[in-house]
Amino acid sequence: MTLKVRRILSFIFIILFLVITPAIMLYAAGYRLGKNGFSIQRTGMFIINSKPKGAKVFINGKIQETWLGSIFYKNHFITTPAKIKNLLPGEYDLKLELDGCFSWQKKLTISPGTSTFAENIYLFKNDLPVQIIPGNIESISLSSNKNQAVILSSDLITFLNLSDESQKSTKRNDLVGKNIFWSLDQNKIIINNYLYNLTDLSSCLDLKKLTANSFNYKWNGNTLYYQDKNSIYRLESSNLPKKIISNKIFNDYLVKNNYLYLIIKSDQASNLEVIDAATGQSLKNINLPAALNYSFINAEQNLLNLYDNNHKILYLIDPLSAHEPLVEIINNVKTTFWADSNNLLYTNDFEIWLYNLETKNKILITRISNTINNAFMHPSKDYILYSTKQTINTIELDEREKRNSAELIKFDFINSFLLTEDNILYFSGKIGNSQGLYKFLIQ
Repeated sequence: MTLKVRRILSFIFIILFLVITPAIMLYAAGYRLGKNGFSIQRTGMFIINSKPKGAKVFINGKIQETWLGSIFYKNHFITTPAKIKNLLPGEYDLKLELDGCFSWQKKLTISPGTSTFAENIYLFKNDLPVQIIPGNIESISLSSNKNQAVILSSDLITFLNLSDESQKSTKRNDLVGKNIFWSLDQNKIIINNYLYNLTDLSSCLDLKKLTANSFNYKWNGNTLYYQDKNSIYRLESSNLPKKIISNKIFNDYLVKNNYLYLIIKSDQASNLEVIDAATGQSLKNINLPAALNYSFINAEQNLLNLYDNNHKILYLIDPLSAHEPLVEIINNVKTTFWADSNNLLYTNDFEIWLYNLETKNKILITRISNTINNAFMHPSKDYILYSTKQTINTIELDEREKRNSAELIKFDFINSFLLTEDNILYFSGKIGNSQGLYKFLIQ
């Protein structure tokens, strides 16, 4: 090799070094040539995670590969969790796919020098449910700790342990099964006017034999209360009733935190009376909008949830407030579900709304053409599950671009459903000639 050739090669290597090195440094610092090929722009990145993990990542319809995969044409795909770096600013169509699950897709924007997060993504199974109890299932009720369920079929009451799916059953007899209430320790349950002890299903207590006209049974912890026309009773440990309120005309009552709340109704007005449960002393009266049919719902919440059944209005009340006890009025309410102490999920016939107690914001989640029967928050609090007469669906709360949704189940008829903390969906339904209680693992 002549001296002249060596000098030319050295000059070329120096030029390449001067050109390539700054380019590499700019790329490492998060800069790239712009789409016009003349400007330098700072890049951003996607930080992506999903549950389950291992979903393939697509950007603008192109599957993302690892560096080795792109060089050697091997199937080295990028899967979640993932970081996709050095993306020019702009809008991207991001998609995740995982075998056996519904895909997820959303248009997201990359800004210069920032990270765009898509982390709370749940990929729901695209599978078929499994029948675990055959027959005409009329209702399902979940215990407050969500580890037991009671199922009423045409002739049986079945208690289902959700941890191992073991079952205990007893004859239903003449039970209607529309009023089901669990004690706090989950050892006792009221079904209509019968008190069952889950340790011995062979015997149950008919509360109407204790008080002939008893109804409106409620638990305060593990203590049972009920009423007749103008009185309220507490069931003592000896299974004998003790009258604690008498000669009161009221719509409904609630025992909570050592207080007894009564909705007092007269011809022209309604009042909320606050009574010391220990002494029976009346402490306070709160004026309510005139209505004929109030009831207490969601007794576990800090605020009183007072529901006007005729006008479908929910009143949130702080009865011990020294100032204004009425916290919020929510109109057009059919079903309610508190995701936590601040977030209320509620529905009407065709809409799902989310209300935040701190910000007072009401957000419309979705509006559909079919009647909504019920809605629950997913344990992650990032998704909502809701049912219609024939379907069970999911919709995400991430409101960037559009909300991802999926129809998880479609039957000829779906009655009621419940969701456990382990992401197991139980529902009663019918498809073709098969009907019963079904189980569906959503993730």
